[in-house]
Amino acid sequence: MTDVDPDVVTTSRLVVRPPREADRERFVEFFGAEDFMVFYPRVLTEAEANDRFDHMLDVCRTIPFGKQPVVERSSGRVVGYTGVDYIDIEGTTWLEWGWRLIPECRGRGYATEAGRALLAKANQVHDGELLAMIDPANLPSQNVCRKLGFRFWKQAPVDGATHNLYTLRVGGAAPSGGPADVLARPDDEGP
Repeated sequence: MTDVDPDVVTTSRLVVRPPREADRERFVEFFGAEDFMVFYPRVLTEAEANDRFDHMLDVCRTIPFGKQPVVERSSGRVVGYTGVDYIDIEGTTWLEWGWRLIPECRGRGYATEAGRALLAKANQVHDGELLAMIDPANLPSQNVCRKLGFRFWKQAPVDGATHNLYTLRVGGAAPSGGPADVLARPDDEGP
């Protein structure tokens, strides 16, 4: 009999799992590297990178498909992340799906493979729409987005830059035209 960790998703080439403190150094390095943060307004300072990693930890405590490390099985190294975070757009809070990989792992299908695996978990535990937000110049990410099943919604300004917005319904509800049942943010107070 084998022990299976329900928080870990495994594919033939990858492991997607919740972040842990031991990942901090790697992610602080990622968030400060221009080639990793391409299509992001800027690289983060060390303090900002640590805050962003703390936020990843917090989100994953409440959302089982929050942004998580993507680990290459053959090497055991963390090569990026995939999953959701909260974003407010036009007065509505969404769960925004995203991914980033180190440059040498791009173009190998890792983003699609990891995304599909974690989306399967999202489909089991969440009922609502997810949003993906992509720079119009980022054609490879637009292809990944479509392969994951997201559909183009509209182009809109977000934080001062124009983005292509895509949506994907997960779970069993019929489409509602907007986000539904967004999980509580870690800092939200309960009833």
